[in-house]
This record gives sequence, C-alpha cells and structure tokens, in this order.
Amino acid sequence: MTRIKQIALTVFLAAFLMGLGHQSQGQVFFIGVNGGAVYSWFNSPGIDNLVTSDGWGHNLGFFLRYGKRPYLQLGFDWTRTRNEIDLNTGDTPDISENVPFHIFDFSFKVGYEIIQLPMFKLKAQAGPFIGSSFLFSTDDFIVEKDEFRRPQYGVIAGIGFQFTNLVVDFEYTYHASDLFKPFEFGGQTYKLDSNLQLLTLKVGFMF
Repeated sequence: MTRIKQIALTVFLAAFLMGLGHQSQGQVFFIGVNGGAVYSWFNSPGIDNLVTSDGWGHNLGFFLRYGKRPYLQLGFDWTRTRNEIDLNTGDTPDISENVPFHIFDFSFKVGYEIIQLPMFKLKAQAGPFIGSSFLFSTDDFIVEKDEFRRPQYGVIAGIGFQFTNLVVDFEYTYHASDLFKPFEFGGQTYKLDSNLQLLTLKVGFMF
C-alpha cells in the first residue's frame, strides 16, 4: 500500500470514529471526509484520430460546511481513474493504452436540505470547481506536464442524504476546459476537443 493511501485510510478511519457521536442541534459548522467510486468519460470520443473511452476509478476527499438550510461547502477531492486512449494514423491504432490519471479539485458548493428531520436529511448541492489534471506516461503513451491545460475548471452538481453522521452523495462533474493542449505525434497535430465528465458515488462521515 502506498503512503498516500495509508494516510487517506488513517484520516478516513479517524473521522469515522469521531463521527459516531451525535451532532448538536445548534451546530452550524461541520467537517467531513468521504470516498467512493468514479465513472469517467469524454463527451466527444472521436476527434482527429484520437479516441477515448470510459473508465473507472476511485475518489477521496474532505470538506468544510457552514450552515444547514441553506449551507455553504468548501471541498477538496483527489480522483484516480483510467481511460483507454487510442491514437490512430491508419486503419489500426498506433497506440492503444489504458492510461491512468489524477484529478485534484477544489470546489465551492451551495446546498439545501430538502428534507430536514432529526436523524435524516435529503439534500441537493451545486457549484464551481477549479483544479488540475494529469496523466501518467505508459510504455507507448508518453505525456509531459506542459501538454495539459491548467487550471481545469467546471461545475459539480449532486444529490445526497445524511443519516445521523453518515453522508452519501451522488455527483455529476463537468469539465468546461479541455484536458489536453494540441500535441504532435508522427509529424501530425492532434487535438482532443472534448470535455471530461465524472459520475461519483461517495460515502463519508460528517462531524
């Protein structure tokens, strides 16, 4: 297990133990951690001989929330996923790789508790994010840091529920900015004129 996973697991378990207590009815400031599964894809999968497909990954994050109805939430998310990328200059792919990449996002959301009961709450939230994304080089797919557009930005919207200290969120993320700058391969210029999108299911604890 890598060190970053060990740290994330330690933080998540600590928050779980601390979150077992009951929240005060007058409490308006909350801290939470969450994590879950991510499904990712591009909205225009075939542009200029560069083809991308969907992929799966995982997410870890934490957030600060102020208020109840409505509330403001500042969050940080780390997402790691894999998408297949095919680069074609002829009838068959010259490169076909499952490429892993990281996404780091800071988000600001406005939320509202649609149902507000002592032990159960149903909520909706949305807001902008800004962050950075980068891929790892593979045996055939070599990328450099300056080939990515930075910063990345877009919007996040989702619904969720809270049962005592347990929080479950289902979110949709749309990257309004392109992931790549145009790049050259084999004497040709390729452009991925598409936007990364994510569906994320998160489970966490708030205290």
